[in-house]
Amino acid sequence: MSCTAITTGSQFLATVLDHVDCQAQSIGTFGFGALAASGSPASSLLLALLTLFIALFGIRVMMGAVPDAGDIVGSALKIGIVLTLATSWPAWRTLGYDLVMSGPSQLAAIIGGASGLPGTRQELNQRLQGADDGIVSLTASGTGRLSGAIAGPQEAARGIALTDQGGFAWGRIAFLASTLAPLGLVRLASGILLALAPLMAGLLLFAGTRDLFVGWLRALLACAVAALSLTLCYAVELVILEGWLRDAILQRNANLLTPATPTELLAITLTFALISWAMLALICRMMFFSSARMQGALFADRFRDDGFRGGFPAFSTTIQPIPHAPRLDLSRAQQISGAIAHSLRMESAGRVVLSQSADGMAGHQQEESLSRSNTSSLGSAFRRTTRRHSTAASQRDSRP
Repeated sequence: MSCTAITTGSQFLATVLDHVDCQAQSIGTFGFGALAASGSPASSLLLALLTLFIALFGIRVMMGAVPDAGDIVGSALKIGIVLTLATSWPAWRTLGYDLVMSGPSQLAAIIGGASGLPGTRQELNQRLQGADDGIVSLTASGTGRLSGAIAGPQEAARGIALTDQGGFAWGRIAFLASTLAPLGLVRLASGILLALAPLMAGLLLFAGTRDLFVGWLRALLACAVAALSLTLCYAVELVILEGWLRDAILQRNANLLTPATPTELLAITLTFALISWAMLALICRMMFFSSARMQGALFADRFRDDGFRGGFPAFSTTIQPIPHAPRLDLSRAQQISGAIAHSLRMESAGRVVLSQSADGMAGHQQEESLSRSNTSSLGSAFRRTTRRHSTAASQRDSRP
């Protein structure tokens, strides 16, 4: 496919933009056809991926996994989507090529027609070329400082920031670079990504490579949104720049002094250069970084839900009764005798455990745990193990 030859002079910008568009379309069209042809490396890789996918599905069935209707339908849909994207040019042209290559200009024409902006690609290229011709004409006329132009009432006290030669030269360079670089980047990236469809389609089959396929689709969508945004951005720049050039050229034709035009031209072109690159950065952040953070947040929420719902036991707040607590309905003598019997049982149990333990350190630890459990029982801490004798108690026990 032969593209428009680039010419110098009055049609430089328009021919470069047309040539870049033509190269992007050629890469997207003929590149897809070359990769989708039988015998190509992409076709062989796709066949290997399909064979591996079907083999793994059959192995799972042989191992006893019974697929439900959803798994069968989902697998069939994956294979159908992969074969459609990788082998059918008419389907891919409708689904992807026209959407990325022609969709942004169509949307820009609708938006621009409603707001009075140049929207179609051909109209935009020609009007950008017209603005470049106006800059060249204004550069040839100069500001009038060297030809003795008449200073107007508003220009008498205006200072000179840039010289005619430097200001107009850098202003045109900024205009051309800020137009060609972003548009060329978006258009060529769109063509290359469209040509890689037969190679990227097979990545949809497996969970480990599905993120690459989704990233490829996200990049295509980012290119389409960037093309639309840049078209509208340059349309606004043209509205500003065309009116400013018209007024500056009229003043120079009337032999009026315009010393501020170099500074104003450089300010306009640099401002929209920064706007175009900032817009591309904003679109990349929206398409890639925001989605990555969202996936990380969803993964964290899923991990939190799985962990706290199924992985950790629930803590009970019910107060359990304390074992071996003294009953309040028993007499004092019965409570004391019960405590002594419980203490003797715990000591005998501790001696049995110590005698059966082969490791002295383990037995010591068990004895300490038993002593801690004894001292933690309610009513048994700091209690006498021998019966106390007193005159009053003897008189009380001797009563009939």
